[in-house]
Amino acid sequence: MMEELFVEETDTTPQVHFKPEEGVLEIKGISIPEDAEAFYNPVLELLEKYIQEQPQPETDVLFKLVYINTGTSAMVAKLIKIVEALEEKEDNKINICWYYEEEDEDMKDLGDYFSSFTELVFEFIPMEEIE
Repeated sequence: MMEELFVEETDTTPQVHFKPEEGVLEIKGISIPEDAEAFYNPVLELLEKYIQEQPQPETDVLFKLVYINTGTSAMVAKLIKIVEALEEKEDNKINICWYYEEEDEDMKDLGDYFSSFTELVFEFIPMEEIE
């Protein structure tokens, strides 16, 4: 059984909650870490382990990002590549939900940008405010 991962939100890093038993990864908040790789690599490694060892039939990846920097963009792209590999396995469904604040066209466009690189289907969910 894999352990859950919970990383508390800070001023520069998002809250990350990965529940392998439920097949849910949620990344929420502002992501402008000094070293995006140092922050995201443990999450990506855990996700790869989940895919190899015991993926759920359905996996939800929830992006609820308010603002991100370039380093984070690269990590989000890597994360999407990793879950793509899971969808290529038989009987695994990936749901990518891209939440954005209604007023924030930039974050909506960023979601469109990421979705253009992948066959995975993005669901875009406008919210009044991401909390």
